[in-house]
Amino acid sequence: MEITAFCRLSDELKEKYFAFCAEYLPGSEREKMKHYEKMFSKAFIAVTENGEVIGAVFGWSRSIEFPDDNSFALDGIAVRYDCQKNGIGSRLLEYFEKAAVLYGAKSVSVGSAGGYVENFYINRGYIPQCYKLWHGDKPITARSFSGIEDYYSYKRESDDGFIVFEKKV
Repeated sequence: MEITAFCRLSDELKEKYFAFCAEYLPGSEREKMKHYEKMFSKAFIAVTENGEVIGAVFGWSRSIEFPDDNSFALDGIAVRYDCQKNGIGSRLLEYFEKAAVLYGAKSVSVGSAGGYVENFYINRGYIPQCYKLWHGDKPITARSFSGIEDYYSYKRESDDGFIVFEKKV
């Protein structure tokens, strides 16, 4: 198993990377990813085994959309189903956090729509910040959390919302 920064991937492996993301991360926009990987190539990371992508993570600086925000957004992370529960996701996350620091980020943020992945982030030091709901094509904060207990006791208003987690790096 090999973890590779996107900037070192061959063109053939880049295509496999994009195909993997399309399969495992529905909604990841290929053109947007290609655009941002030119600016943040170290934050596009793949895990390969025998030349095949078995895990991927990517993201970019939030300052692109929000100039006063110096965090780094983790936009997608996935591990092939038959390779999960082997620490690959944790290693991808560690590499991503290191890449964020290289780009000057003070923290990494990620949105999660629920399920086991929220515990994945909490167990790796991410703190729930707020619950957001979609209003048209923009997310709005419906609730800010005062701490982890507040997060655990909160009943979500809708299945359309997501929790924003953040970790200082």
